[in-house]
Amino acid sequence: METIELTRKELYDIVWSTTLSKLTQQYAYTNDGIKKICKQYEVPMPDGSYWSKLKFNKKFKKEKLNPIFGGVNKIILTIRKEGNPINVDQTPLTIRTKEIENDPNAPLIVPETITKPDILTIQTKDYWKGKIKFNSYREDNRIVYPIRVGEHCKKRALLFMDTFTKLLRYKGHTWSKEYGSEGVLIDTVFIEIDLREASKRIPPTTKYDSSQYIPTGEFIIKMGKYSGEREWRDGKAKVEEMLAKIMAKLEIYAAEEKIQKERNRIWHLNYQAELKRKEEIKQRKNEEVEKFNKLVKLSEQYNKSLLIRKYIEAKKEKAQNENTLDQETKEWINWANDKADWLDPLINKPDDILDN
Repeated sequence: METIELTRKELYDIVWSTTLSKLTQQYAYTNDGIKKICKQYEVPMPDGSYWSKLKFNKKFKKEKLNPIFGGVNKIILTIRKEGNPINVDQTPLTIRTKEIENDPNAPLIVPETITKPDILTIQTKDYWKGKIKFNSYREDNRIVYPIRVGEHCKKRALLFMDTFTKLLRYKGHTWSKEYGSEGVLIDTVFIEIDLREASKRIPPTTKYDSSQYIPTGEFIIKMGKYSGEREWRDGKAKVEEMLAKIMAKLEIYAAEEKIQKERNRIWHLNYQAELKRKEEIKQRKNEEVEKFNKLVKLSEQYNKSLLIRKYIEAKKEKAQNENTLDQETKEWINWANDKADWLDPLINKPDDILDN
């Protein structure tokens, strides 16, 4: 959309020289939208009597613009393209609905009779006639419209669903089936759909009777499940007149779900990466503890080997002093030195008996 850049003074001059109705024709905003912009930039606006006084040359008080403003003195307004009713300050749902309504090629009119029926329309009629049977509805991928209405409303339901399906395909979407439920597939997002006839509860007339539920002929179309559920029902407007709004809501919901799925995917990746990081830290810690324990063990072995050698030297010295260093003692000294060498981690001398 084309835009224009204004200063606060220029916006002030515009709102005091042009009525709101004309401003909404020039710029893509509602009355409230223009008022919000003026409030945001602290630009005073005339009240309702101003234009009447101006027309009849009566005296009026024109509120002055305060030149002191704490924000940025730069205002961007969107210019309304001729014939375009979309206002940029409206909700995304309203904007998307109007975009669909303004598309001259979009099939939005539900006809009185079906011409060139969609394959799903034909398939649904065949299912109603018993020409199609499902051995296992959940596992069978064939699709029929999710319609739950009385016999007298079947024609209307088919007319609505056939037009809805043609609009769906026109917008580049399709029908799908997941876990035995039918729905629409919009940009990889599956949304469950259900069309049913409302019923009215009739209380029992006696204590032995039970309540009765009488079909009302009013249609209810539901999309989604749980927190994403939304319904449209016959009221002042029939559901046939809500096709653009229903399609807009489906597309917006699908876009939001896709964003949420991407957020969830990224969160899951980050979560898995964090788990992996923590596991690697834990593994490194375990390896470090294992290496340290091994170091302690080897140090203890080394100290023990030193103690043994010290003891051997003391025993040898004692035998020499007492002149008892006989052959048996010499053999013991050699044997003891071999054991010390076996225990010493710096030597690791093999020992036929201790190694086993």
